[in-house]
Amino acid sequence: MDETAHARAAFREGIDDIGPDALRMRLEEVLESASMTPGALTVLTAMTLDDAVELDVAARRSAGVQMSYEGLRLSRELIHTDPWTTGDRSEGDLNVIAAEVLVARGFEYLAHTGVAMDVVEAVRQFGRDQTRRETAAESERASLDRRLEADFVRTAVRAGADVAFGTITDPIDAVADGLAEELGTDPLPGSETALVGVSERLSTAVASPDTTTPGEFSQSSGT
Repeated sequence: MDETAHARAAFREGIDDIGPDALRMRLEEVLESASMTPGALTVLTAMTLDDAVELDVAARRSAGVQMSYEGLRLSRELIHTDPWTTGDRSEGDLNVIAAEVLVARGFEYLAHTGVAMDVVEAVRQFGRDQTRRETAAESERASLDRRLEADFVRTAVRAGADVAFGTITDPIDAVADGLAEELGTDPLPGSETALVGVSERLSTAVASPDTTTPGEFSQSSGT
């Protein structure tokens, strides 16, 4: 299964109804240049933990994670480059709207799921980090920036688990934390690299004697 392709298709479907054309084209450009690691990781996690999960449900959840991340990533780029001072003001204005639309649509897709508050907290943390960055030493700025990537790698795994199990267990959280530490870099690694070995790590986690079996979880609502 090509998790990246499914995540990308769900993202594209999620922006297909957005207008005007200039804005939708900008969103398509964001998609084409994106590392699909958050979205693909969501799909991979869901399907690894429960191969009976509806692929469309997992893909929609992946689009919510990916769009939320891309909106914040674009916001960070605007903060750092300040196009209204140093570049194309019109392009900057369009990118602000694109970032807001992506975050809003991501929230819409993740509302009433087990990771809704993860994304809310990621947005809050992003704001705190970017505020701190303004006065931080140069050596500290990279670590403040990369927390965005780490947060969304973690959220992707948790989102996939929520699709599969309707809850997120401690062993899955441990895998999510480990992957966040390894993959949470700016820029994110490509999904073809990031997904290597993840299925095995998830399978090992749920096979632990201390882990409740998937059948004992209530299933996700599928939203």
